[in-house]
Amino acid sequence: MTNNLDLNKFNSFINAASETIACGPECQEQKKADELKNKYIMSEANLALAEPEYQIARQNYYTYVSGQSGYDDMLEKDYTQEADIISKKFKELYNDEIAKIKTQLDTYNSLLVNFRNVADLYTQYKKENIQLFQELKNQTNDILTNERKTYYEDQEINSLNGYYLYIFWIIYIIVLISFAVFSLIYPSQTSLTIRALLLCVFILLPFVSTWILGKIIQLIYFLFSFVPKNVYK
Repeated sequence: MTNNLDLNKFNSFINAASETIACGPECQEQKKADELKNKYIMSEANLALAEPEYQIARQNYYTYVSGQSGYDDMLEKDYTQEADIISKKFKELYNDEIAKIKTQLDTYNSLLVNFRNVADLYTQYKKENIQLFQELKNQTNDILTNERKTYYEDQEINSLNGYYLYIFWIIYIIVLISFAVFSLIYPSQTSLTIRALLLCVFILLPFVSTWILGKIIQLIYFLFSFVPKNVYK
């Protein structure tokens, strides 16, 4: 009997070795994958049947031990615990949502206050810009009016200066002619040469008077530069 068992084990070992030799590495991997897949399918089937079997076994036990009322009390207790858990989770979610809503409301209120401040500031700047534009426009109009007024006044002054110059020239020429006539007609202690020289000076004076006056003013400023201006000079 022992010899037969040993012979069977030996034959099984030979068969396994033969199969291992006949099936290469890829074949062995495929066989291992198929084996694991079968185990996975069987486990999934057992899992699907486990819950109903568990419920039936529990019902049978509690019904046998405590009767139908005991089983119903046990179910009510389980359902109450589940309801408490669900209610607790719901409250937590509710409180979280309330906190989020409050945070969002606070943020919205802050943004609303900032928006109103910006809107008020924009309105204020807009009014100030309109006022400044109106003031600038008025000042520009005043400047243009003053410039036109000054221009017309300058024209009038230039016109009057022209009239005055014309009148002064006439008066000066009359005086000059009178001086020449009186110098020649009436006798004088001054020689004719000096009178003729004075006449030439009076004739040239209007043309060189501006230059002479400039030189005199320049000389006065030059002399004034030597006068002490402060205690250090």
